[in-house]
Amino acid sequence: MSAPRATAARCTAAATVTLLVFAGPGTGAASADDNGIADKSAPAIAAAAREAMSGLTSMRMAAKVTDGSGTTALDLRFDARGNCVGTVTPPGGTGTADVVKRGDDVWMKLDDKLLRAQVPGGTADDAIALINGRYLHGTTSSPLLSDFAEFCDLDFYKKEFTSKPANEQLVKGARTTVDGRPAITVNSRQDDKTGSYQVSTEDEPYLLRIQGTDGSGERVEASFSAFDEPVRAKPPAPADSVDLSELQ
Repeated sequence: MSAPRATAARCTAAATVTLLVFAGPGTGAASADDNGIADKSAPAIAAAAREAMSGLTSMRMAAKVTDGSGTTALDLRFDARGNCVGTVTPPGGTGTADVVKRGDDVWMKLDDKLLRAQVPGGTADDAIALINGRYLHGTTSSPLLSDFAEFCDLDFYKKEFTSKPANEQLVKGARTTVDGRPAITVNSRQDDKTGSYQVSTEDEPYLLRIQGTDGSGERVEASFSAFDEPVRAKPPAPADSVDLSELQ
């Protein structure tokens, strides 16, 4: 995945999150284990959901961003301490990268298919032989690793969760479930963007899922879970990684 493509995918996901602002009229009977969020006024729903997401210390995000070049898929767990672990799949069926991040250190393992897509000309076989199934190790300042690492930035997403775009038109939908968790749906429209999101109606009113499309046809789907759970980002053994400086 090129740096511009990685950044575009991240920004598109963020733009969709920003679009889906918490609001909407309507009431309904709450069950015994319901947090009552679906019965509250629009301002109260907004305040509760924003407060819940802004206080997160960690979460899991499983997302797909689809545009003319294909679908970028992410499945990552990350926390406020800079730990991150998961996978990134660039568009076009070009393989998968496993990512581990601890603070400023990043380890990324590209499978052979992705290495062939990333390495130009006839040098792919040499690169595959040299890396030999190991992780590439560098820091967040590395051009190759920095954009992958940006997907793991919890603070970035928390800022987007708590922002409120102008000119939104919102309609509350029905109660539903997301991976077995009860939620309330809100449908959204802003300029050429449409979307929906689901907020948990039990325990904390966390954002559980978003879906959005803009006028160009670009689509974003993302679900969130594992809130405030530990992120065990264990770096690979030294023998299982190669420093990027050795490849330059």
